[in-house]
Amino acid sequence: MQRRHFIKNSLLATGAVAITSCTEEKKAGDPRNFKGRVAIIGAGAAGLYAGFLLQQAGAEYVIYEASDRVGGRIRPLKGFSDFEIELGAEEIHGKNSIWYGWVKSTTAALIDTKTTDFFQVGNVFKNEAQWSNDADFQAALRLSDQARNYTSTDINLQQLMDNNRLAQRVQHIVNAQVANEYGTSANRLSVKGVSEEDLIWSAGDENFTVAGRSFLSVLEEKCKDVLPKVRINTPISQIDYRSERIVLTDAQSQRYQADKLIITAPLAILQAGDIQFLPPLPDSKINAFKKIGMDAGLKIFLSFNKRFWAADTGSLYGPGLVPEFWVASRGRSTQAHVLTAFVNGTRAETLIGLGSKAVQTVVQELDNMYGSGVASGSLTNAYIMDWRKEPYIKGAYSYPLVGATGARSELASAVMRKMYFAGEATHFGGHSGTVHGAMESAQRAVSELFRDVG
Repeated sequence: MQRRHFIKNSLLATGAVAITSCTEEKKAGDPRNFKGRVAIIGAGAAGLYAGFLLQQAGAEYVIYEASDRVGGRIRPLKGFSDFEIELGAEEIHGKNSIWYGWVKSTTAALIDTKTTDFFQVGNVFKNEAQWSNDADFQAALRLSDQARNYTSTDINLQQLMDNNRLAQRVQHIVNAQVANEYGTSANRLSVKGVSEEDLIWSAGDENFTVAGRSFLSVLEEKCKDVLPKVRINTPISQIDYRSERIVLTDAQSQRYQADKLIITAPLAILQAGDIQFLPPLPDSKINAFKKIGMDAGLKIFLSFNKRFWAADTGSLYGPGLVPEFWVASRGRSTQAHVLTAFVNGTRAETLIGLGSKAVQTVVQELDNMYGSGVASGSLTNAYIMDWRKEPYIKGAYSYPLVGATGARSELASAVMRKMYFAGEATHFGGHSGTVHGAMESAQRAVSELFRDVG
């Protein structure tokens, strides 16, 4: 797995909140100067962490969650195996983040993801070291690095591969390690956007998964005082900010009032117009929506009655519809044998279109790697998580389209000093598409809110 497969702590001394933004220090406000009510839309990582900060500051707030659960794109699956499967966010990226600190302080065991990766090129399947003498393979690895250090005219990743005449036989490697990691496909992903985000990434290079408990259990433990403030099954359909107080209307026509609003709804929800704004949002913000993508995303979990992969296996990369498989059970179970197929963008759309044949197609790709009938003959169970089908999420996570420079900061900008935006898509400091990025964006939004009240 790569870094995405999904700071300074706030200081609450003498009632003052010192919170850093994504990229710069801003003068903190004093929460004692705020006597109003804050509404938060969304109870994912960003919404819950915003509530956590407001709770610590002694501010009045309520969280409106559209679905019947908290966590957003953090969601466990119980009963599929003898450990909880992570349907959404699964990795902790680096040690320099709020999220790492939270997980580290619990009973969860951190699993270092240093493993051996295997690649299929044509009909040949072997580990990375065994491809060291293949010129095309090495060119693909270099191009993946080049994409993360690109400074020229903005193009998409497919154009970069074509411009560099990368052999077709290895293009799937770049797509998997860059585009699929960013939540999309090579023909949609901005290379300049990738470079801009990677150059300011500051969480650290180590990646961890968790054993012994789920991400959601950590989030709920740390936000135990916040959970009573969450109103589930309350999808907000309209935000009227024409008057001094903001009026929120839900799908049942119930109205709620607030003095300040933090919006953490996923980007795809805002893009779809599922929330009506009165008056409409500024054109600059609407244009920013159009410069950031959020595609279909699948995680397909496959359980087998035996392990047919090497014990140190990390990821498997192949030329089919699945850019990357990884061993979900590694470090989490000594009995279960579970692989995850991770698919975003156009390939996810194709697999979704296959319907009931999707699992068969995915398992066939493993047979192509390990031999006829090896995977298909030992499959015992499968589960598909299609994030596009989630009505209050509608996709995987955000990524930069060509021309996206500056779009995230515009998306994050406050409106009329009373509406604030958070969530992974609003993180303009390199950590979009991650749990810790979502939390940091909430930190920024709360800081802006208190700064605006003085």
